[in-house]
Amino acid sequence: MMNPDRSTMDSRRSRDGFVMPTIVFAVAVMSIVVVASLNTAADERRTSRAVRESTLALYAAEAGLRRTYGNWPVIPVKALTPGDSLDLGWQSMPNNEAYRAVIHRVDKGGLQEYNVVVQGRRSGLNSGMSTVIGVVGGVPLFTRAVYGESYVWIQNAILDSFDSEVGAYSPMTAGSEADVFSNGSMTLQKTTINGDAGANGTITLNTSPIVTGTITPGATKITPYEILPCPAGGYSPITPELAAVGYTGNGVLNLASGQTLNLISGKEYFFRSVTMTGTSKLALPLGTQPVDFMVQDSIYMAGGSIANIGRKTTDLSFTSCGTPTNPAKTNYWGITGGADAYFSVYAPNKVVYALGNSEFYGGVISSIFYITGSAQFHYDEALARKASPKLEVQKATWGQFPGN
Repeated sequence: MMNPDRSTMDSRRSRDGFVMPTIVFAVAVMSIVVVASLNTAADERRTSRAVRESTLALYAAEAGLRRTYGNWPVIPVKALTPGDSLDLGWQSMPNNEAYRAVIHRVDKGGLQEYNVVVQGRRSGLNSGMSTVIGVVGGVPLFTRAVYGESYVWIQNAILDSFDSEVGAYSPMTAGSEADVFSNGSMTLQKTTINGDAGANGTITLNTSPIVTGTITPGATKITPYEILPCPAGGYSPITPELAAVGYTGNGVLNLASGQTLNLISGKEYFFRSVTMTGTSKLALPLGTQPVDFMVQDSIYMAGGSIANIGRKTTDLSFTSCGTPTNPAKTNYWGITGGADAYFSVYAPNKVVYALGNSEFYGGVISSIFYITGSAQFHYDEALARKASPKLEVQKATWGQFPGN
């Protein structure tokens, strides 16, 4: 009988208990894998929820931006000066959402530009937040010297341009941006236009008029200008400067020969009609804020004059509003020029006559426009940058920023 080899027995003895550590190690590895898998799944759920919450917050911000556009706070925004902001506060929405809109005015004081910053958020422990921005800007009105919705007649006059923000008008530096356009027809007779002439209808050229730019009959019709509503508070009440010229508060302003109405800086006036005779005068002091004359019916400056001492057309405007009280008789505006006649006329529902042979500085928007005699009309290019009553959402200005 043979005895087992000692080395074989020792080898068997050295493998005793080998399975148990292997199992323990395998269980440990499996536990780590399971825990890692569970953590990964939890992370994926949290990531998915975060993405969902962030997306819903973005939707809330976008909805808030659209709602702000649709419910634009006209009066508070109009009161903003460059650099001011208007915080509309947090507004609740369905589905546990809310938004906060802040409107910032970012222009330099001319044509308006507003950044609309809207934060959207969700309520709850894992709520998200997102911020979007849009831009609302003023629509330039006076982009040409003269506009007539149905007809323009220019006879003998000379039209050219300048920029009052660059310097005073000088014949030596006059520009050629005095464009004229009619959504109807046009007649040019023995006149000089330093700019383009265009009409949706025909353009009649009499007695060899000169147009330095293009002459375009049959041009594409542009969108008609809006007729602005009249102020809700009624005609201007009696104030010291109006009482001094005999105004009684009934909306009828009559300036007799020798009377001067000293306009108040930054004020908006509203009258039913305005009549100036003899040597009467509308005086705007130097360094003033813009003054607007809103008139529902007629303006007739037979013998009066305008003294805009600062010589900036953006400081004085005449604006038609509402429906005339008697369209058959009150649809005419006769305006006069002069050395200090710097102003703009926005009257898309009025027949506007440029009276006399004096100089006019500014721009005109009318239903029908007539200028005859030897008057000179100097279009101020700064009017294209003048604050506008019409605002619109600027295209391609949407942006998204991190919430905070």
